[in-house]
Amino acid sequence: MNIKNILDGIDYNGNIKDIAINSISYDSRKINRGSLFVAIQGNNFNGHDYIDEAINKGAIAIITQNGLKNNYNTPTITVENTRKALSKISSNFYGNPSSKINVIGITGTNGKTTTTYLINKIFNDCNVKTGSIGTLGFISPSNFISTGFTTPESLELNNFIDKLVKGGVKNVVLEVSSHALSLHRTDDIITNIAVFTNLSNEHLDFHGNMESYFNEKLKLFTSLDNKGVSVINIDDDYSSRIIKSIRSKIVTYGFDCNADIYPLSYKIKYTGMSIKLSLFNKAYKIDTKLTGKHNIYNIMASIAVGIENKIPIELMLKSVNDIKSVPGRMEFIGNDNYNVFIDYAHTPDAYSNILKLVGELKSKKDKVITLFGCGGDRDSSKRPKMASIAEKYSDIVIVTSDNPRNEDVGNIIKDIQSGFQSNNHLIIENREIALKHAIERLDNNSILMILGKGRENYQIENGKKVYHNDVEIVEKLINEI
Repeated sequence: MNIKNILDGIDYNGNIKDIAINSISYDSRKINRGSLFVAIQGNNFNGHDYIDEAINKGAIAIITQNGLKNNYNTPTITVENTRKALSKISSNFYGNPSSKINVIGITGTNGKTTTTYLINKIFNDCNVKTGSIGTLGFISPSNFISTGFTTPESLELNNFIDKLVKGGVKNVVLEVSSHALSLHRTDDIITNIAVFTNLSNEHLDFHGNMESYFNEKLKLFTSLDNKGVSVINIDDDYSSRIIKSIRSKIVTYGFDCNADIYPLSYKIKYTGMSIKLSLFNKAYKIDTKLTGKHNIYNIMASIAVGIENKIPIELMLKSVNDIKSVPGRMEFIGNDNYNVFIDYAHTPDAYSNILKLVGELKSKKDKVITLFGCGGDRDSSKRPKMASIAEKYSDIVIVTSDNPRNEDVGNIIKDIQSGFQSNNHLIIENREIALKHAIERLDNNSILMILGKGRENYQIENGKKVYHNDVEIVEKLINEI
């Protein structure tokens, strides 16, 4: 594509010739002959430090940020914000793919991944070709790619959506993180339906305070025009502020009987739930293998999206009834003798939801063992809160590592320990050894909750990914008992 077409709609400085661009990259390691290199500032790197490397590898044009070094022989374009420019460039390069597909964006602190998974599964079960992009990866009807991000960078995001469009897929469900909204990854993604799950303390290390965090989430809904649809959880305190700020159609869900979709009654067990839902004043029954009040919210949000896409309700209910589990979400990985669950929960609110559920369902003689750690280079204020919640609902707590990244594991654990009030906890830094110890403590009256990593197959230590899989380790250990 000609570089002038790639830069369409962007304010820039630089004398641009008729340069044919073969590919775009913000990673100098991925530059090929004929590439356009966009230098962006990352958390742990600055792309401007790698411009020489990109040129040596074959970059034929460079985009840099105003005010930074600009004395290259290679054609150089300067812009106010290279991240923002990357979003528009990516959309232009792939032919504005989000305009050619129905985009369903899911945002909130908790529930994004499960709701994304449910919508994608329901749509495909009902023969509506759909893909999804989020924590579980890029999933199309015929392909799966692990992305490593809740919401990929704008370049990969537009590439994935373009692949779906070219494959004849009509819908994409997209997890939209607050980081993505703040860092302009979704600026040029045209969203048709937006879902708000909830908002609680998270990512304050990045956003600074709850108001900034909320305002980033709000962007997804204010981007909708009057033809769009906002699906809002009205039980959340922030919902009224969203509703007052938007011009789209609004569909509400929650346990509040004023919602368009709410439960008339429900019964929760370890093995699933029976729910009677009111869908726009008409009652329907669901028997699902999913469990927990939080999953009632996720199911309601997913059905609301399906209704707005004119999918027959009976077909959706059958799909929900057939779903066995959501990968890494209150997922049973034990056997007939041992109750072991994994969950991706990594916020205080998520801990409360899942551990309170276990506390309500367990018998008096059951003991709960909770194993968890906290991620490094992330909001440290939540660490003692998660310890306090784990202690409240558990007989034994095992504290271990969980993606320490560039932070010292010992320091993370000290933050966690400050939230404990009693001595019913153990510290085992090595996660594999901690899992082994937890399994050795199990008996027929135990419930082991392994929180934080879900189905992740890595640990991030000293900034590097090291293979680690909780599920594989647990399955091997319990089969050896």
